[in-house]
Amino acid sequence: MRMQVAAGSALIGAGVAVNDYVQSPVARAVGYGSLVLSGAAVVAMGQDRSGEKYLFSADSATMVDQIRQEIGDLGVTPGPESDVDAITERGPLVTWLLLAVFIIAFVALVYLSVRLDLAVMKKLAGFFEKRGASRPFTCTGMVYAAAVYAIFELEERTK
Repeated sequence: MRMQVAAGSALIGAGVAVNDYVQSPVARAVGYGSLVLSGAAVVAMGQDRSGEKYLFSADSATMVDQIRQEIGDLGVTPGPESDVDAITERGPLVTWLLLAVFIIAFVALVYLSVRLDLAVMKKLAGFFEKRGASRPFTCTGMVYAAAVYAIFELEERTK
């Protein structure tokens, strides 16, 4: 598990450092995309504490059962408290409106968080640049990677 987090932290640091090494926005986007795919591969191929694959279980029936239990067996056992009755009471228009509100709120939050992250990243890179760093985003990437790994270690120690 620690190796997965270390690899993920390194990928995050590399993603921040791309700004120092790639000038073209298109090439930078390709670099970010390849780092995201690499991170997804690290997570998908990793194992949990029991030694099973983290995302892809060997037994698909067990995985489906675990997913059903986590979502509360929605739609499996209809009754007065079932999700089916809630949808038919409100109607499809209300359901689609709620979904649209959720999507709009999600996109807005992602946009704001990315803008905040970019502002913090540029401030931190400016700090390193004022202190004479020739590659300020690389230094910033190291800070990001160390912070991600430290948060993981802190979470592991509190479990």
